[in-house]
Amino acid sequence: MSRIRILGASAAVLLTGTALASAADLPRYGAPPPASQSYYNPAPVYSWSGPYVGVTGGYGWEGGTVSGNGWIGGAYAGANVQTPTNLVLGVEGDITASGKSGTSGGLTVSNPWDATLRGRLGYALGNVMIYGTGGLAVGEVKATTTTPSNETATQLGWAAGGGIEAALGRNVTGRVEYRYTDLGTKTFTTAGPVSYNSSDILAGLGFKY
Repeated sequence: MSRIRILGASAAVLLTGTALASAADLPRYGAPPPASQSYYNPAPVYSWSGPYVGVTGGYGWEGGTVSGNGWIGGAYAGANVQTPTNLVLGVEGDITASGKSGTSGGLTVSNPWDATLRGRLGYALGNVMIYGTGGLAVGEVKATTTTPSNETATQLGWAAGGGIEAALGRNVTGRVEYRYTDLGTKTFTTAGPVSYNSSDILAGLGFKY
């Protein structure tokens, strides 16, 4: 009988201790709530790597034998690889139609279209990249005289420039670029030697895959 009383008393003490421990874990009235745990969730780092396509447009000033100006517009495509040091290596091609034209002394020189294939070297500052570009250029040079006579030639030359590009969203980019293009000199039958170069300001809107 005494063993039963001792066992009952021990059980009562154990239950009482458990209840007190549970009560100690409950928030006290008037006490501030426990601080919530914060979790660090860094934003994903933007990457310039991958292929892309886009449309471009702007304004150009032609030089050489005759000075002129006009609107230009077209499309471009390329691909980039971003290194761990934030250098961006790429290749890009484009083709544009042009309304650039100028007249001097009865000679009109225009550039109906041109295309380029260029390398790009940039440095990424997060979702902004500054870059330089340069490579081959090919385009049509058209000479019109008062004879009247229209002569055209497809000329091979070079192009170089630079710009700044920014991510406007996960897959959309915008850019502003300056480019100089030199298509050399062509000797036409009627117009004689005609040299052509152009300085262009271009804006572009791209889609990155």
